[in-house]
Amino acid sequence: MPPLATRSPMHRKSLPLAALLLGVAFSFRLIAAAPDWSVEITPDGELFPVLDLSQMPPKSAPEPGGGNGLVMVRVGGDGARRHLRLEITTPGLREPAIVEAELERGKTLELRPRLDWDIPYLRALKAPTHQVLRITLERSGVATEVRDVDVRVHPLDDALYYVREGKDRIDLGWVFAAYVNPEDPIVEEIVATAREFDADFDQPADSAEATLRKAHAVWAALTRHGLRYAAGDPALSRGPVLYSQRVRLLADVWKERRANCLDGSVLIASVLERIGIPAFIVLVPGHAFVGYRSEGEQMELLETTVLGARTDAEDGRSPAADDAAIAANFEAARSAGRARWRRVSARFDRRHAPDYALIDIGIARSYGIIPLGAHGEDGGEERASPTAGASPAADAAPAAGSSRKSSSQ
Repeated sequence: MPPLATRSPMHRKSLPLAALLLGVAFSFRLIAAAPDWSVEITPDGELFPVLDLSQMPPKSAPEPGGGNGLVMVRVGGDGARRHLRLEITTPGLREPAIVEAELERGKTLELRPRLDWDIPYLRALKAPTHQVLRITLERSGVATEVRDVDVRVHPLDDALYYVREGKDRIDLGWVFAAYVNPEDPIVEEIVATAREFDADFDQPADSAEATLRKAHAVWAALTRHGLRYAAGDPALSRGPVLYSQRVRLLADVWKERRANCLDGSVLIASVLERIGIPAFIVLVPGHAFVGYRSEGEQMELLETTVLGARTDAEDGRSPAADDAAIAANFEAARSAGRARWRRVSARFDRRHAPDYALIDIGIARSYGIIPLGAHGEDGGEERASPTAGASPAADAAPAAGSSRKSSSQ
């Protein structure tokens, strides 16, 4: 079967965040309320900045503010038309979030401030932080009101991928595509090393054989750097409402030379997207591995747990010191990937969702999911340049994620 993102049963929601929050019910906690205005924090009173940073702000929004609804202030009108000015501050925002709007008599208005996150601040967080969200509401003719709301802000590497609220199941697995960042400086370093293994690396991948050579060169670059698979449980929250797990940023993986299966899949997918090879991440219970498409929609799968495995050679050489061993390790990864795919491929249907999912990076991009780096390290809004192989897919389903309590390792 071609690697498309899984389609979801009708009772599950797997749309990008903006559509979720603007069009369907979502889990939220009423944080502060008064007869005439209230504050709602989504989901469940927690702030996951990756849900903001995985999408560019919309050019227009049905409600004032241009935000996606993670923080929403609902203001009820009285017998007069009033000008509103809302300001939100909290540590981790580069600038206060400010919304101004006109509230008509007797109407209710939802203000959705856009949160301008400070990416270096978020990178420095090692765990969720309890902090105060200060909300100031000014209404013409009414005394200014200030409320302090306690929230938890999650680090940038904390990926919320599933929400379970009552009978609702909201699948946010596409968020993993945001960690696939083809513009990361680490990716360019990997590409530079891969050129040493393939003299034609910069030529178009116009055949399955050429694509395979490029993938081999990427694998060799990772191995030569000393990157090794490291088992571990990245789960941060296993419900009952929120399910999240850590996805380490590429720079951290590269520096520490270790990667669990999801870290390795995200890193490899980043390089493949950078060089124009359509990549996807396969999620199964407790595990993730990576794949790509070559000419004629041919699929290749790479088992990331094989990454950096040492040889049994009597002289004790590792793949990093032996090109032949690297090639053997790459073939072992292909073989293991094909074998695992054969075992699970029949489960990528509605009956087995969301435990089994394909995160097609190209489809995720066509639905507006961008690399975290597209905002720039300073939190700016300059979009990363389009990458080859990421074409829109208007009739495809958005990327679906996983509700697995046994998180990817």
